[in-house]
Amino acid sequence: MADGTKKGNHTGIIIVTAILAGVIMLALIGMGVRERGRVYRERSVEAGVIVHAQDFLKNPEDRGYFTTDSDIIDASKPGEYHLKLWTGLSAQDCRLTVTDTVPPAAAPNAVCVAYGGSCEAEELVTDIRDETDVQVSFAQVPDFSKFGRQEVKVRLVDAGGNSAEVASELIVSQVVEQLDMEAGGTVPSPEDFLLDGEKAEFVTGIDPADCMKPGVQTVALEVDGIVYESRLNIVDTIPPEVSVHNIEGFTLLPRKPEDFIESVEDVTEVKAYFVTPPDLTVPGSQSVEIRFVDEGGNETVRTAELILAEDTEAPVITGAKDLSIIEGQAAAYRKYVTVTDNCPEGLNFTVDSSAVNLNQAGVYPVVYTAEDYAGNSTSVTVNLTVQERKYDIDQVNAAADEILAEILKPEMEPIEKVRAIYNYVRSHVYYIEHSEKGDYVRAAYEGLIEKRGDCYVYACTTKVLLTRAGIKNMDIEKIPTRTHHYWNLVNLGDGWYHLDTTPRSDHPDIFMWTEEQLMAYTAQHFYPHNYDHSLYPEVN
Repeated sequence: MADGTKKGNHTGIIIVTAILAGVIMLALIGMGVRERGRVYRERSVEAGVIVHAQDFLKNPEDRGYFTTDSDIIDASKPGEYHLKLWTGLSAQDCRLTVTDTVPPAAAPNAVCVAYGGSCEAEELVTDIRDETDVQVSFAQVPDFSKFGRQEVKVRLVDAGGNSAEVASELIVSQVVEQLDMEAGGTVPSPEDFLLDGEKAEFVTGIDPADCMKPGVQTVALEVDGIVYESRLNIVDTIPPEVSVHNIEGFTLLPRKPEDFIESVEDVTEVKAYFVTPPDLTVPGSQSVEIRFVDEGGNETVRTAELILAEDTEAPVITGAKDLSIIEGQAAAYRKYVTVTDNCPEGLNFTVDSSAVNLNQAGVYPVVYTAEDYAGNSTSVTVNLTVQERKYDIDQVNAAADEILAEILKPEMEPIEKVRAIYNYVRSHVYYIEHSEKGDYVRAAYEGLIEKRGDCYVYACTTKVLLTRAGIKNMDIEKIPTRTHHYWNLVNLGDGWYHLDTTPRSDHPDIFMWTEEQLMAYTAQHFYPHNYDHSLYPEVN
């Protein structure tokens, strides 16, 4: 009985297990059917459209993604793509078909080619528009041997087999791509650029001056209403015409290739070079080869003789003699002095006057030295006597009278004469920082004749001119401090007035000023006119 009971229990377990398995299988089958019902098994799109996994789900709110073993989608290539779409519980097999039903499009692009040349069909169109690769070819092959304009049909075929034709334009140029001319030659005419002898006009002209040197110019020409571009290639193929001469001279002197040139003829600049530099240290005759190269690279070689001799002769100094001047004068050291030499090239002549003081009486040595390029030299020493200057009042008065004759007129009133003297001194004497004080004749001489000096010279010059003009005047001096200053007092019959001809940085016109005017000015300018009133008459 026990064995029978066990067998019965075992059989029951097997039956229950089988029933559960069947239930589970039916549930899974039902779920799979339900998942497949949520997915589009096939989809078709136009080439170029971006495809997402969501496009295969019937419910936009569902989520899914393509598995890694799906085909890679290239929307620019029509065809079928096998995809696996995972929806969360299972992967569904799907198929995507990419189609291309839209023909390609493009814009025409006119092309100009040289006669005998050619171009590709792709060059005659631009801005090609299609979602797939487009093949471009001639619908009709153009005639590249026919001058002028012609319509050319270009066929466009995309990857889907859709086709279109674009009418473009081909221009076969009658103009040569490049015309060569010799530099300096005859400027070509428009017809020289043509292949078939038609009439042409320059759009951009050619300047003959620009045709003298090698180079390339862009030229535009119009033929039958079409503007073409060409190049004018200016070449230089003719070597320079050169003649040379021999040179006789001395050793050591520098020589340039140009020294040997007799004449040069070429339309471009010519430069000369030694093939081998000559030896300038050796006396005797030697052959010298010289290269002449123009801007076109053309070369001419000429040979000349260089005959050298050693220079042992020293220069000769003539006319050097003792000199005499007055203190302050300039010395004309080189006047009447000449130097000669058998080789004047590279001759150096110097005057050493470093020991001379032109402003101090005395006798000073002056050394003349001449040295030629070979090192031969000659020296001559003379004496320069600087004589003490004697200042003569008669000479000063004569200079003052000559100036007054120029600036004064007989009809002038006294005040006008003072103004003329004031203006002359201000405009004809150059201010310097220092002069010798205490000798008014010397100071007036420096102002009237040398036309330079400080405030003492200005005051003394003004004094002599006023005195020679018959105008009553008096010297006046600032109270000495660390600086000194001098000016004039003038009396025209109605009392004394201040007159200061010395220029100042603020440019005051101190002409016939009263005491009040001058004192107001001096108080504002660090007291340049502060004087001892007890030493001078009262000023208005």
